[in-house]
Parts: sequence; C-alpha cells; structure tokens
Amino acid sequence: MSRPGDASVALRHSVVVTPLTEMRTLRFSGPDARRALERLCAGTIRVRDGQLQHILLLHDDATPFADGFLLCDDDRYELLYEGPEPEAMRAHVADHLPIEYEIALEDRSTSHAIIGIDGPFAWELVSRLVGAEAVGLPYLTFFKTDAFCCFRAGRTGEYGYGLIVERDTAAALVQGLHAKGADLDVVTGTRDALELAALENFFFSIHREGQAELTPLELQLQWRVNRAGNGVGVAALNARRAAGIAQRVTTLLAAGRMGGGDLVLRASTPIGRVLHASWSPSRREWVALALLDIGFAIPGLTKLRVRAAEGEVQARTVTPPVLNNASLFVSAQMHAYATRGEIERPSLVRP
Repeated sequence: MSRPGDASVALRHSVVVTPLTEMRTLRFSGPDARRALERLCAGTIRVRDGQLQHILLLHDDATPFADGFLLCDDDRYELLYEGPEPEAMRAHVADHLPIEYEIALEDRSTSHAIIGIDGPFAWELVSRLVGAEAVGLPYLTFFKTDAFCCFRAGRTGEYGYGLIVERDTAAALVQGLHAKGADLDVVTGTRDALELAALENFFFSIHREGQAELTPLELQLQWRVNRAGNGVGVAALNARRAAGIAQRVTTLLAAGRMGGGDLVLRASTPIGRVLHASWSPSRREWVALALLDIGFAIPGLTKLRVRAAEGEVQARTVTPPVLNNASLFVSAQMHAYATRGEIERPSLVRP
C-alpha cells in the first residue's frame, strides 16, 4: 500500500503506473482532418505518421482551452487532451470549424483509457510488457499492438510512456504491470505526483496555471503558437503581444510554505503573486510558479519575500528544472534497476 508522498519519491527513483483519468481522446478522420486541426490548434501541425506532437488549444481570447498531444496514425489523428469535458470539446470543435469541412469525429473517452508509466526505469517495465523495441522508442513516437497503442511522451522530466487501451481491459493491464514490475518497486502514481513533477520541470499544466486566465505570452508557451497561422485565439494573442505584457510566470523556491494568491515582495514593494505551490519531497523545499512583474521575472533574485498565510518566508527565483532528473543519467541500453547503485550521477537536488 502506498503512503502519501510515495508516488513522488518513486517517480524520481523507480517507476510509477498512473491511470490518466484526466486525459481524454478524440479521433479526427476524413479528407479535412488535418485542415481542421490546423484551425483548432494554436501552433503549426508538423506531426507525421507514427509521431506525436505537443499541442495547445486556445479560447477566442487566447487563454488556454486544452493541452495535450496530437497522434498521427496514417490518415487519422488522435487528440489526447486535458482540460475540458468531452461535451465542451465537441462544442468547441463545432463552433470553430466551417460546416463544409469533411471530417468524422469519434469520442473514444468512454471506450478507451490511458495509463501512464513514468520514472527513470519506466522503459524497463514497458520492455517487459512489449519487448525490447520499447527500449529504443524515440520521444514523441508510438507503436501499436493488438492490445494497445504505446506512445512515449510524458511531462515529468523522467522517462514517460502512455498506453491507450480499451477500458474493459485497463484494470487487468494495470494489475499485470504491477506484477511484472514487482522487483522494480513499482508504485501506483497519483495526479498530484505527476503535477508536482511537471511543476519541478516547468511543464505547463492546464489544471494549475492554465486556470489563471493568462495567455501563452505570460505562460511562456509561445513555442506552441504559430503567430502567422489562423488557429483559434491566435489573432487575440497577436493583439495582446502588440500591446505588450506586464507580467510573466517564473519559478520560485522557498523553505517555508507558500500558497496560491500569496503576495511576492522585493524589499517592501509588491512584484507579483504566487499562482500555485507544492512541497517537493526531493528538494525538501516549497516550489512554486509565481506571476511576477516583467522586470523581475528572471532567475537569480535571492532577496524576495512571500507573504504567506503562516507568515513571511524568504524566496528566490530559479531556472527550472529544479532537480537533476535521474533519467538524464540512466541509459536504457546500459543500465538496469537491479544495478542502479552502479550508475554514476550527480545529486538529485540542484543548488
């Protein structure tokens, strides 16, 4: 039985298996499927057969609507997304596509589930399930078996895989993964553990900062936007860019508790607010995303204070990731969990 915090620790040292209940899947097919996705997504669609791509969908006002991956399977596209409920996603698609587009939509959220496998030795568990080909699977690619689709992605800073499987077989597959990974110390993952890992690595979360009514400009997500395209929300984003922005999200570290809405000060001057914060058991510190005035939204500021509920705490801005992710030093071709003690790597905690 996992104890609170076990999943966050295991994610940095072994393997976690997590039912990704917040991730849904919508399939696009038909002659205008790619054209439709180019209209819906903020960025340029570059994905080819056998590949995935990070995607971002915006509201008309340029705030985030959905976040996820686009999977290309020959002439079909699978939108793996988090954020809106399936009904809201279908309404968004209907509202923003011309009626003459020839596309077919298949909401597979009720028929299929997605299981995440993350950690520095996630590849070892996946290889026991599907064979050695999993070891060399490049990032943002996938392959299919009779039982599931296996893709490599993840937003934790560690090796990450996802299995798209029919819902009526998902529970048995999860049980089988735990059995195959007994000697890998596999732990059942949690959404909180995945969210913390994303925060430690500055991966965007639609559930956290994505709810703050900010745009990709403040969220540092312009790399996911094609400013010359006609994606939903891009025109509003270009107008906001022309007007200039006053704040930007930045990573904070502090020894004391921080929470969403806490004021950030330099000397006695307010310079922003905390959007959300979590305790990092790996660092033994609090890590947060703060929305700071643009002149202070830089790493290396050490004399900041956060006016928290339990009193003021000292804080500093840093460059993420805040950990030396273990997967950077683990080779799927050379290492194994059983001999992990022989792997040369620096301390997990960065200064």
